[in-house]
Amino acid sequence: MGKIDDFEHKLINQGMTDEDFFEYEKLLKRVRGNFLKRQHCYTTAIQFPRQYAEQAVKLIQYGLENFEDDWFSTYTSYLHIGHIYEGTSDYQKAFEAYLLAKEALGSDHPEYVEELSKDLMWMKLHMDSFKYSVELEEFLSCYEKTNNFSKSFVNAEFKVAVANIVISMHYGKLDEAKGYLEKAKEMCKPNYVGKLYDILARHKYYESLNTTSEALDFVRRLKI
Repeated sequence: MGKIDDFEHKLINQGMTDEDFFEYEKLLKRVRGNFLKRQHCYTTAIQFPRQYAEQAVKLIQYGLENFEDDWFSTYTSYLHIGHIYEGTSDYQKAFEAYLLAKEALGSDHPEYVEELSKDLMWMKLHMDSFKYSVELEEFLSCYEKTNNFSKSFVNAEFKVAVANIVISMHYGKLDEAKGYLEKAKEMCKPNYVGKLYDILARHKYYESLNTTSEALDFVRRLKI
C-alpha cells in the first residue's frame, strides 16, 4: 500500500480531523488528475462508519470544490453523499443530494437518470411517510424504463412493489395494491429467493433484502 492508501485506511477507522484535511491535501497533490483526486475523496468517504457521516460528506464536498472535473465524478460524488445521508436516515438531505446528482447528468445520460430515479423515489416515499405524490409516480415511471436486469434485484423489486402499493391505493385500485403488498411481504421472508438467484449464485453472490425500518413497518402494518 502507498502512503495515501495507508492514510485513507486510518481515516476510515478513526474519522477525520481538521489536521487530517491538511495532511490529505498534501497527499492528493501527488495524485495525477482531478478525476482521480475526486475519486480518492468519495471512495474513501463512503467507507466511513455512520458516526463519521458529516466528516464523510465534508470530504466529498472538498473534492467537488477543489478539483474541477466533468459530469461523471460530479454525479458520483453527489450520489455517494446521498448514500451517506440515506445510511443515517436523513432522507431529506439524501433526496437533495440525489437531485444534485441528477442535475450533474443533464440530458445526455438517460440510463443514469433512470437508475437514479429509484433512489429519488425511495427517498420521496420516506419523506412523505409513504403517502402518494405526483413526483413519486414520475420517479417510478422513469425507473421502469431501466433495464430488466437492474429491476430484478431483490432490493429494487421491493422498492418498486412498495411504490406501487402507494400509487395503486391512491387510485382506488385495491386489488392491485393488495397484490403488490403480498409480493412485498413475500420478499420480507428470510428464505425469499429472487429472480437472479441462479445467475448470482454462479458468481458466489447471494442477495438478501436490505431495507429501512420505516418501510418494514409500512408493509407489515398495512391492511387492505
